[in-house]
Amino acid sequence: MFGVDPGLAVTGFGVIDGDGTTARLVVCGVLRTRARDPRPVRLADLFTRAGALLDELQPAELAMEQHYVATNVRSAMTLGEARAAVLVAAAVRGVPTFEYPASTIKHTVAGYGAAPKEQVQAMVTMHLGLAEPPTPLDASDALAVALTRLATGRIELLLAREGGR
Repeated sequence: MFGVDPGLAVTGFGVIDGDGTTARLVVCGVLRTRARDPRPVRLADLFTRAGALLDELQPAELAMEQHYVATNVRSAMTLGEARAAVLVAAAVRGVPTFEYPASTIKHTVAGYGAAPKEQVQAMVTMHLGLAEPPTPLDASDALAVALTRLATGRIELLLAREGGR
């Protein structure tokens, strides 16, 4: 499972393996773009580097936080463009994508839909049995998205099995 916390300046990513009841960290980190580059160049860089990660790691699925409309329209547009760069990289490779509201991600991982980033980070550390919290927060947020998809996918599988009886 490949989780993404998109942003134009910093995009967090996290990859986990698991079955919905247990999970282990494969890799996490961030992709940073150069602020001095024009936005189209930064988006192309994000698309290329996200694609390279997808090619290398070969995830079965990609999960990302659902887009929301912020009060700052410019920030919302920039975030939407960064999301699109990663979503297109996944689509070109045939990687199925899933999106979840921030409140669902926080509730799934921390038990509280308005949990602060630090609490989400602490719970990601616990869920994955890590000795140290994943940093920066963008990486732990991406892992939270991946954990949400893993849990949701398990529920979907159980419901499908139940419906097949």
